[in-house]
Amino acid sequence: IGLAFLSCPMCGRQEDVSNAGIRKAFADSLKPPFQHRRTAAEIHRCRKGHRTDIKPTEWAKYGYAQNDDVLKREIVYDGQTLPIPRVKRHEITPEEFLKEFAEKKRPVIIEDACSSWPASSRWSLTALEERFRHIDFKVGKTDKGKNIQLKMKYFVDYCRHQQDDSPLYLFETKMDDTSAMRHLLDDFEMPDLFPHDWLALMNHDARPPHRWWCIGPKRSGTTVHTDPLGTAAWNAVTHGVKRWVLFEPSTPKRIAKAKDVVQKGEDTEAIMYFDFLLPRLKDAYPDVRSYEGLQHPGDIIFVPGDWWHGVLNLEDCVAVTQNYCGPDNFDSVWCRARKDREKVAYLWWRNMRKFAPRLYERALELNSRDGFRMRHMRGAGEKLDDSADSSSDSSSSDSTSDDAEDLTVDGLQAILDPGVKLGLTERKRSVPMADGEAFTSATSRRRYDSADMPSCV
Repeated sequence: IGLAFLSCPMCGRQEDVSNAGIRKAFADSLKPPFQHRRTAAEIHRCRKGHRTDIKPTEWAKYGYAQNDDVLKREIVYDGQTLPIPRVKRHEITPEEFLKEFAEKKRPVIIEDACSSWPASSRWSLTALEERFRHIDFKVGKTDKGKNIQLKMKYFVDYCRHQQDDSPLYLFETKMDDTSAMRHLLDDFEMPDLFPHDWLALMNHDARPPHRWWCIGPKRSGTTVHTDPLGTAAWNAVTHGVKRWVLFEPSTPKRIAKAKDVVQKGEDTEAIMYFDFLLPRLKDAYPDVRSYEGLQHPGDIIFVPGDWWHGVLNLEDCVAVTQNYCGPDNFDSVWCRARKDREKVAYLWWRNMRKFAPRLYERALELNSRDGFRMRHMRGAGEKLDDSADSSSDSSSSDSTSDDAEDLTVDGLQAILDPGVKLGLTERKRSVPMADGEAFTSATSRRRYDSADMPSCV
C-alpha cells in the first residue's frame, strides 16, 4: 500500500496516511470541536462569502492559534512609539475633556468610564448566547456588498473553539432598527463625555452607519483606517482586551497602512499587521510616530477625526462604538460631508435650518468662506470641484433621494438617545464651535436633552 502525506494547515505537521478513511480521520482531528452540529457548516458558509482571496480551509494556515506570541508581546515605548494618554474617569469632567482632548484632537483612553453599565454582566458570551440564541447578526460582507449573517449560538460556539488566524468579526449596525436587537440599548448609555450627536439631524434613512455593536474573537481586528467624513469616535469595551495603534492625520496613507513594507504574497489582516508589518514600518520610517496602548474592560477610547487607527483583539472582546459630530469637529465634518455625500449633506442642511438655525448659519459661513456651492445652487451640468480629497478609506455611495422627507419634531425625538444634545434651547445658550467661537440659539424652539427624551427601547 502506497503512503500518502497530509499536512496540517495550522502547524505544518505531516502525517503518513494510507487510505481515505485514515486521511478523513486525521483531517477531522484538525477541526475545532464545535458544540453544535451545524456550526462547522455555517462557519464554512460565512468564511467562503467573506473572503474570496483564500479558501475557507485556509483561514488557519499560518498557525497563529498555536503560537500566541503576538498577543502576549509587550509594547516597548520609546521616542517613536508613544503611549496613548490615559486618564481615570473620576479625574476629569466633561468640560475638561472637551478642552484638553476633543478640541485639541488628542486621543485618550478613559479608564473606568463604562464599568457600571449593565453590559458588564449582560454581554458575556454565555449571557449573549442565552438572550439572542436564534437571532442573526452580521459577521461580514460579500464582494458584492451583501451582508453575511450568523445566528448568535453558532457565533458564540465559533468564538469558543475557533483556530483561525484572523477570525470572523461580528459588527452589527441595526440595534435601533431590529426589535430583537433593540434590547441591547438597555445595556449601555451614552457616555456623558460625548453628549453631542449633531448627525442625528440627518434623516434616519439617509444617515450613514454611525454605531456598531461588536464581538471580536481573539486574534480578530481591524486594519488601519480613518473614520468616514472626518467624524470622531468613542469605543467602549465591556469584555476582553484590545491593542490599539494610532497615527497622526499627517501620516501618509501608504505609510500608516504599511503598503511600502508588505511583501508579495503576505496577508495584511490585523494579526499580521501587529506581528510583522508594524515593526517593519517603524524600521523603515523612524521619524513616523505611533501611539499605542491597551484598552481593558470598563475603558473608553477617544479617537479624534482623521487619525489613522487599527485594533487587534488580544482576547474575545465585546464593545460598542459610535462616530459623532459635535462642537469639537462640526467644521471638518460639514466640509467633508458636503463634498463626499452631497445629497445627505443637503438633507442635513435642510434640517439644520428647521431645528438648529445657528448650526445652519455656521454651515453657510463655511460655504461662503470656501466659495462652495451646494448641489441645489449649481446650474445644470455644473459639477463639484474635485480638488478636495478625503483621507477616509471608507467609501459610500450617495444614493439618497433629494425628495426624502424632512424630520419633524416628533421624528427628531424618536431617533435621539437619552442625553443627546443638539444645542437647541428656549433660552439663549452658548455652545462652543470647533474654532473656539460660541454660537447662540435665540429661537424659541425647545431643547432636546435628557429630561425630554423618550426611551429608545
